[in-house]
Amino acid sequence: MDFAQLSQPSLMLLIGAIALCESLAFIGILIPGIALLFALALVAGEQQFALQPLLFSAFAGAVAGDGLSYYLGRYANPWLQHRWPFNAYPAWHQRGASFFNRYGPLSILAGRFIGPIRPVIPFVAGTFEMPAARFFGVNILSAALWAPANILPGYWVGQSAEALLGHWQALFYPALGLVILVLVATILHQHLQPDQPLARWGSRRLGLKPERLAALLLFAAAASGLLLLCLLQYLGLAQGWNQHIQQLLWQSAEHARPLWVFVTALGDSSSLIPAALLLAISLHGLRRSRDGWRFVVLLLLCVALNSALKWLFQALRPEMGPVIAGFSFPSGHSSTSAAFFAMLAILLGTGHRLAWRRLGYLSALVPAVLIGISRIMVGAHWPLDVMAAWCEGLMAAAALRLWLLRPQRALHPVPGRDVCLLLAGLLILLSALAFWSFDAQLLHYQALTS
Repeated sequence: MDFAQLSQPSLMLLIGAIALCESLAFIGILIPGIALLFALALVAGEQQFALQPLLFSAFAGAVAGDGLSYYLGRYANPWLQHRWPFNAYPAWHQRGASFFNRYGPLSILAGRFIGPIRPVIPFVAGTFEMPAARFFGVNILSAALWAPANILPGYWVGQSAEALLGHWQALFYPALGLVILVLVATILHQHLQPDQPLARWGSRRLGLKPERLAALLLFAAAASGLLLLCLLQYLGLAQGWNQHIQQLLWQSAEHARPLWVFVTALGDSSSLIPAALLLAISLHGLRRSRDGWRFVVLLLLCVALNSALKWLFQALRPEMGPVIAGFSFPSGHSSTSAAFFAMLAILLGTGHRLAWRRLGYLSALVPAVLIGISRIMVGAHWPLDVMAAWCEGLMAAAALRLWLLRPQRALHPVPGRDVCLLLAGLLILLSALAFWSFDAQLLHYQALTS
């Protein structure tokens, strides 16, 4: 869905629905409602839609969500206590009850702005049989304060987007979409940890351990994204957006082309495959493990899949000078680098604490995204090529994670000191190979873009 093309009634319905879900008992814990409301308000501001109807939609959704939660707590609590998600969050219910007991009606007003207990307080007020008139009085007041607090920032940013971003405005929505995807993935990853209710539900219903369920969801999401992008490429539906973004990025890189050429050299298969072999040899020596060799095999399979898709689609590259040899869709540099860095974070993070694993995943995102953008900056690929390639890389990473979590295999984390040594060695090797080929790469891309 292209949010930028939504009508005002559609935006009002979406804002009201998200505000309702954000306030709904326990369900709001699982939804990044604030980020979604900001994005929708930004679209409305950019299109100069009237503000008052948007505020009313957010207000009405918030009042309805809290009101529904209140009545669920008052009349359906005994039945709901034994059903998901209500029976999955006893700690949140206890915390909400303690907060309500301490602050009474003020807890409804304050709780509206406190993330973890926001969807719980109205339900607790219902279970305590708070008088409806008193509850809705505070409910309406809190919603009247909450709606502008969550709509106005995004709306004002949207109104100023053209003045602030100029011709870069077209890039804002893809960047915002990436941020929301990372946020949703982080929330989902948190709720799929072994001690979380969603993970226990998956284990009970699907017979899958939380880690394997998370890896399967990642693989399914990446594969679905790749199929969708392949369909867009085949139908030519993203051609206008492709050309606009590619031209914009390519022109902006005019004075920083050498930097982007160096970044793109880091994602070359001739650099990443030797680095993967070094990793495999080092892990085999440190741990007597074959995991590193499976890393290499999956990286080569990712290269093979990319070559097969290029042959299948035979898409032409951007015409920013003489045509580069080979086809465009998807980007080989982007898929190989995304697979390499994502698998590296998974391989070295397996068995370590959640905080360190999450830091590794976010760190891997940086070089993968930069290398993908560099392919557009040097005029070698369209944006759609890069997005499809990222999906390929995530599929390889999910496959490695599934292998590492197979039932008969015990987790053997790489010691922290060895992780640091391996990362330093790989960084030195990749940088040395990129510097070694830099002059030839620079001449190549300057010749193509001059």
